[in-house]
Amino acid sequence: MNISRHGIPGISKGTHFLAYKNGKLMYIDKTCESIFNVRSSECLDTIDFSTLEWVHSKDRDKVRENFQSIINEDTSSKIEYNLAGPKGITVSHTLFPIHDDGGKLVSIHGLFEKHQPDNFLDQEKNNEFEILELFNQISLIISRGNPFEKTLSELLDKVLEFNKMKSGGIYVLNRETGNYILTVHSTVSKEFLQKHSEITRKWKTLLPVMDEGKVVAIPDVLAQVNYADAGRKMAAINQGFRSFAAIPLISENSINGILMISNHDIHEFTETEKRLFSIIGRQLGNSIKQADLIEKLHKSREIYHDFFENAADIIYAHDMEGNVLFVNKAGLEILHLDEKDILRLNIRDLLTPESLEVAQSVISLLIQGEKIQFPVILEVIRTDGTRLFIEFNVRPILEDGKPVGVHGIGRDIDRRLKAEQNILIFNKALNLTLDGIDVSDADHNITFINEAGAKMFGYSRMELIGQHASIFYAEEDISNFTENVIPSLKKYGYWNGLILARKKDGTAFPLEVTLNSMMDEKGEPLVNLAIFRKRNKRSSEIYQ
Repeated sequence: MNISRHGIPGISKGTHFLAYKNGKLMYIDKTCESIFNVRSSECLDTIDFSTLEWVHSKDRDKVRENFQSIINEDTSSKIEYNLAGPKGITVSHTLFPIHDDGGKLVSIHGLFEKHQPDNFLDQEKNNEFEILELFNQISLIISRGNPFEKTLSELLDKVLEFNKMKSGGIYVLNRETGNYILTVHSTVSKEFLQKHSEITRKWKTLLPVMDEGKVVAIPDVLAQVNYADAGRKMAAINQGFRSFAAIPLISENSINGILMISNHDIHEFTETEKRLFSIIGRQLGNSIKQADLIEKLHKSREIYHDFFENAADIIYAHDMEGNVLFVNKAGLEILHLDEKDILRLNIRDLLTPESLEVAQSVISLLIQGEKIQFPVILEVIRTDGTRLFIEFNVRPILEDGKPVGVHGIGRDIDRRLKAEQNILIFNKALNLTLDGIDVSDADHNITFINEAGAKMFGYSRMELIGQHASIFYAEEDISNFTENVIPSLKKYGYWNGLILARKKDGTAFPLEVTLNSMMDEKGEPLVNLAIFRKRNKRSSEIYQ
């Protein structure tokens, strides 16, 4: 069977390559060594459209402009030029754009040829566009973002259609075991699936694929059935495949799968076919990696969708101009927004003038590449006019290393700030009062005392924190504390009376005390609040 029966043009004299938009090659076939006079393993490093060191200096501008035209104008073209070096070898190359489903240029396919007089590319005879169309269709299949196995199935169908082969399958590498698992396949027998659903190193014929990344083409894989009758021989042929090719699916110089294509006919695969299979394998290898990433992205979106929507904090994103791109459910509720408001909302609509100035400074820092490692507190105006403080943790959204937006988490701290403000006011009030006030835990260990209370006993506040409340009682009045005060607190949660108190310097003095216990649901004391008031001279005489 010659190559034309596969619909593949006869292009054995050319060298195919795939290039990124930045000019670096992702693939070039081994025939490059006959054109550029370097080892085939060195071709990828030698040929680089971003440096053009392999092109004669007088022709570099022409080659550079030609490469840019395929990016800027999406037009196919062919040019001739001389290679660098004393021999001045003349070559030509043809560049073809490969687009995604949205018409965006994703990569460039090209063909190098040694220049032969009157031997320019005849597209009507050779029809290279058929191959390029295959690569373009492969890119389109990936860009649709379908589930991973559906994408693989469409890729397999496209390759089988292109190569006019009857059956095939794509085996994807299981990185945990090192084996290749049959992930999608065309119609095959149950017996085949049972025997060949996994490729391991026991498949000796496929070791070159796994070890060296070579295309393996084997004709007539069935054992001879010399003595069988014609019926039995046909049955044996129908149960297996007489010819197949194994194509490594390579991405970034590592194999992530194997494409098997097969036919019932005996077929000798030509070197040109094998080279084309290598190109297809590289393209599919990159495509499978991309499809797998897309699948993982979809799954991560599903996993985190509920998390984002049901989070108690605001999760948001906006571009560098402040246009809001996304706000989760909690954000909409906290800010009193509807989903339709997001489409026309800008952060300037939500912030006070002072907070907007802070936000713009933060965005400016992000543009300069600074990391914001501290939370930013901004005052937000809701749609009903009420104001609240929100603490924002911000991160840049990067594209090609440059910030294109901001996302992060916002937490409503308005209640916390107001509570802290109330605590400050309360503490100030406690410290201004002339009465002594202390708080102790259920075991009567002091956890708070105001300035008046500490001064009353001649201590600093820090000296009393952690001490037992009995420190306030003179030794001769400790029995009053244990026999009257504590039992009354336990029974009634309240006690009021006179005690004989003692200062730090040992001076005893009468003191009026009011005690209240705060209980939990089971009636157990949580904290005790005590108010001390010095007695006047008349009261002191009565106590004595």
